[in-house]
Amino acid sequence: MGIRGRIALAISGMTALAVVVLGFAVHHIADAGRERAARAYQDVRLSSAVQIYERDGTLAMGAQLDDAALPKPLREAVFAGRSGTYLSGGEDPRVWAATGVDDGTGGARWGRSLSVSAAYPEDDPARVALDRALLIAGAGTVVLMAVVSWFVAQRLSRRLRLSAAAARRIAAGAGPELEWDGLASAGRDEVAELGRSVHHMATSLAAQAQAEREFTADVAHELRTPVAGLVAAAELLPQPRAVELVRDRAQAMRRLVEDLLEVSRLDAGVERADLDACDLPSLVRGIVRRAAGQRGVDEVTVTVEGEPRIVETDRRRVERVLVNLLANAERHGKPPIEVVVAGNRIVVRDHGPGYPADLRAEGPRRFRTAAPERGTGHGLGLTIAVGQAGVLGARLDFGQAEGGGARAVLELPDRVAVTEGAE
Repeated sequence: MGIRGRIALAISGMTALAVVVLGFAVHHIADAGRERAARAYQDVRLSSAVQIYERDGTLAMGAQLDDAALPKPLREAVFAGRSGTYLSGGEDPRVWAATGVDDGTGGARWGRSLSVSAAYPEDDPARVALDRALLIAGAGTVVLMAVVSWFVAQRLSRRLRLSAAAARRIAAGAGPELEWDGLASAGRDEVAELGRSVHHMATSLAAQAQAEREFTADVAHELRTPVAGLVAAAELLPQPRAVELVRDRAQAMRRLVEDLLEVSRLDAGVERADLDACDLPSLVRGIVRRAAGQRGVDEVTVTVEGEPRIVETDRRRVERVLVNLLANAERHGKPPIEVVVAGNRIVVRDHGPGYPADLRAEGPRRFRTAAPERGTGHGLGLTIAVGQAGVLGARLDFGQAEGGGARAVLELPDRVAVTEGAE
């Protein structure tokens, strides 16, 4: 349940509790008032009946002498020289009023009892109507507060979602020039303060990320020219072993510079996929053959599960991702390396120590090797693979294979490939 539902539920619950407490209080007060009114009415009737009896000796107002049904507590009070009222329960609840009168001998007034009574039904129409009105008003109040609290929580939730969206956008590489409407609001509450803080943090982080991207691109461009000259000069040298080492290091530096340039382009978001239809198993087999010839990636088996799939994707970028995964498995894992094509999914598995937990949880980080037991490296290969997968709209997950080893899964978008002759 989201924050909107929780706030609306909390306010509705508190409102319902308040309505119930208020309803019970009103019900109790109304019952007490009804009882007081009934007692007072019977007391007035008793006073009138006593006056008529003492003046004329007749019973009026429904009065009774020495009524056998007179409740015991009231009878004891009368013969103790007191008068009073009493509310009896049972199947026939009644309200009583009684006092002592002269027994006709001129003696004490407590000689006989004079009492009046009236029915006191539980299902009084006025009380039933009051309870119904309380129930309707309470239900209406709870519903109204639920609706109002929902709209209030909706506004609060919208501001929080804007803050979360800003954080996600800056995490995805949004630049500092973007505006996040509603975050830097002029309110003074906690949510407005949170929004302003997130806005300032996002802007600062975006500026830092932009500066890092520009720095990476500038450094790569500045290094590209001297490295190219170094590689060309190394090609002109004789062929002793020392020269081969120089040439090998120069080639490694050139690959690093090219990787840096590719990372900077991916970070800048200028890369676009060039989609066309292709047979995925054939594409993967060709990539594996070229990787074996160009990168020395050996002992790779390709297995196709299910029916071959025609997909619409960018062949060059798929090759870039798959070659980097194979090179990583060759360098840091152990043979054999298995590639499985199932539908629009490509699974690359080795039998080495596997990816470390932080890489599986957070993804690869540039200039950070996976783990000491998986060898050394600059950490750009998997970073580029993730970036190119993002350009393809694909999903690249790193996990642990059953029985040990690293397992990377590239899941291409399930696009419908349009082939010639299709209607």
